[in-house]
Amino acid sequence: MVDDRNSRPAAPAAASAAGGDADAHAEGAPWSRDELRTQQPIETNPINDSLREINTLSRAFERRLGTVLTVNPTDLAAMEHLIQEGPLTPSDLAARLGVTTAASTLVVDRLVALGHVERHRHASDRRKIVVVPSRSSVERAIDELMPVIAGVAGLVDDLAPAERELVAGFLERVIALYRSAVEAPLDRP
Repeated sequence: MVDDRNSRPAAPAAASAAGGDADAHAEGAPWSRDELRTQQPIETNPINDSLREINTLSRAFERRLGTVLTVNPTDLAAMEHLIQEGPLTPSDLAARLGVTTAASTLVVDRLVALGHVERHRHASDRRKIVVVPSRSSVERAIDELMPVIAGVAGLVDDLAPAERELVAGFLERVIALYRSAVEAPLDRP
């Protein structure tokens, strides 16, 4: 008796007749990175390569910042919101993080335990609590961020006005593409 639990289903006749990677698309076949090349060929060029590298390095820098501050990505995102937007209630923080209020409370508890944030009474509604980043944590984050921020600002300062305008216009269009992708409705079953 032949054990065929590990055998792949036969490729449809039309796919086999087309040749090439017909077996790669057979149902049950594992996905292969080679399939990316057959999807939508995108010409590589220095700009696309640089944007991809910036994206990769940006994520690596965020991981580094999380390591320096000894926080996970969700906690780092919470700190980012608090630093940029000021004191927030746990429910406001939950909305910005896209988590439940209970999950937000756990995030705040971890950040308080690490000394990154403090809980304070709301200025106008004493029944509410707001979460405030601690000065020492903000300073540690700024120490890591400023060399990159200042470095990019210096690069921008080195550009001629016409170059700035061209780069700014290009980046605005890239941002619009990403915003459109982020805001697109989710196809959920």
